[in-house]
Amino acid sequence: MMNITRVTYINFKGRIIDSHTHIGTLGGQTYTKQQLDRFVKSPLPNSDSVTKMIVSDLDVLHGTIDEFNGNKKALDVFKNNPNYILLASCNPKEGNINNIKKLLENYPNNFTGLKFHSAIQQLDLSDKKYTPYMKFASKNNLPCLFHSQVNIHPDGKININSKHIADPEYIYALAKKYPKTPVVIAHLGAGWKESHDKAIDILVESIKKGDANLYADISWVDIDDAQTHIVKAIKRLKGIGDKNWKYGDQSFRLMFGTDAPIARFQEKDAVKIYSDFVEKIKNSIRNDADLKSNAEQIIEDLFFNNAKKLYLSDKPNNKKSISVKSKILIGVIIASLLTYTGYTLHKKHPKKHPEGNNL
Repeated sequence: MMNITRVTYINFKGRIIDSHTHIGTLGGQTYTKQQLDRFVKSPLPNSDSVTKMIVSDLDVLHGTIDEFNGNKKALDVFKNNPNYILLASCNPKEGNINNIKKLLENYPNNFTGLKFHSAIQQLDLSDKKYTPYMKFASKNNLPCLFHSQVNIHPDGKININSKHIADPEYIYALAKKYPKTPVVIAHLGAGWKESHDKAIDILVESIKKGDANLYADISWVDIDDAQTHIVKAIKRLKGIGDKNWKYGDQSFRLMFGTDAPIARFQEKDAVKIYSDFVEKIKNSIRNDADLKSNAEQIIEDLFFNNAKKLYLSDKPNNKKSISVKSKILIGVIIASLLTYTGYTLHKKHPKKHPEGNNL
């Protein structure tokens, strides 16, 4: 099993890990590192600091470049800048798991998980092409981030006659096949109250049944009314209001993210929009009757600790990562020693053929 070394982290005050950002091209619009730099180069207007952004490459997801070279291109763009951590973008429809294996073999310390987007690739999450990717993630304890989306009518109601290809139900079904692998439902269902409610319901169901290891990020949670949905998610994951809840505090499964620099986060005043979004969420937690007594810890967890634990922390039993090339070299040395030892013993104690001839 390949051990993927997690990235060590330095403590900061007012710290934020944005667990969902991008570079690359989407809908004819190209998103760049420079657009992300605006958020991390200096403190936000509210004095918080975005100390890490977890980034995935859109071009690989679209298949305009292969998985190895596309992710390597992204790695070159960030040049080991400590503010950025990469997820390896995957394209099961057109790619091959060997590209991802080669990538993580050559750069074992630079990618902290896998990113999937069934909607871009129009590949059902039940398709067997996901299997080698998920098996690889399972063996190497790699979190898997999946774009999620619910089919919604213009009035904001769920379309019960048609499920989106990236519906959280389908993500849950895939996650159940790999119950120990962390699977993240991006966007908490993606827009509109009903979408978020559905994603929250699925998170809670998975906890109660214990049949999947689901997480969620809040990127694309309705930014103008984000506090309603995020507070609801936190409370349900803590079991507040559920008299039969016996699963402890599960709010570690929810993480801050924005999808920057897409949509509002590419505008001229994107930094202010970002900062205001953060403050709305903080204030909604501080003002909630059930959460305010422990608000600062909840805020620290949502904006920093939860993503750090999932994406950036070493697992307790992980040994220091050894590259595949090193393992091969060690294997060759051991084989050589065994061959030499066997040859020496053979010379000293030659075996006899049943008919008396030496072999």
